[in-house]
Amino acid sequence: MLKADIRHYFDTVDHETLLRILSRRIKDPKVMWLIKTILENHKTEIKGKGMPIGNLTSQFFANVYLHELDLFVKHRLKAKYYLRYVDDFVILHEDEKTLQQWKDEIDEFLNETLKIELHPEKSRIIRAEQGVTLLGFRIFHRYKLLKKSNARRILKRLDKFEEKYSRRETSSSEALLSLEGWLAYARFANTYGLRKEVVDRYNEIVLMIGK
Repeated sequence: MLKADIRHYFDTVDHETLLRILSRRIKDPKVMWLIKTILENHKTEIKGKGMPIGNLTSQFFANVYLHELDLFVKHRLKAKYYLRYVDDFVILHEDEKTLQQWKDEIDEFLNETLKIELHPEKSRIIRAEQGVTLLGFRIFHRYKLLKKSNARRILKRLDKFEEKYSRRETSSSEALLSLEGWLAYARFANTYGLRKEVVDRYNEIVLMIGK
């Protein structure tokens, strides 16, 4: 499989290219003026490049921009198994030479058409049994794991909760809301043992300090 992402994607989106893509569908000059103003209000190191991360318009524009890549991969390369989430994407194929050729063609397309490039360290061809890191998970053929950094993060969050809860700077219900969100996310992976450890730790903190 080819696992790849775009180098410094949000910082390198080309304004002129994005506006040209949007203008194919948006014919109202006032709307186009507003979009251009939003883009220009974001100050970056390179004039005419970049969008603010987290901005709702940026999330939308980011997908519009890389829809061009989707079309290229599906219709030009004829890749059958392709998955993209914002600037992270995976292509599955059994032949390594085909994947290498596609990788080179994608990089050329991105450079020439979209003025962006593949991340040189994070774009590589790997065997499926090695698993692929995507959306915070390590995904294998028959199971999924959380990234180790994600697991460490939730345990550190519990340590901070214990400190704040002992000083009455937060409530158990506030912490529980945050914890439930993480548990819902972690449930998508094979994490029964970790989720049980996290819940037991939360209950231990509440019972111990609440006495």
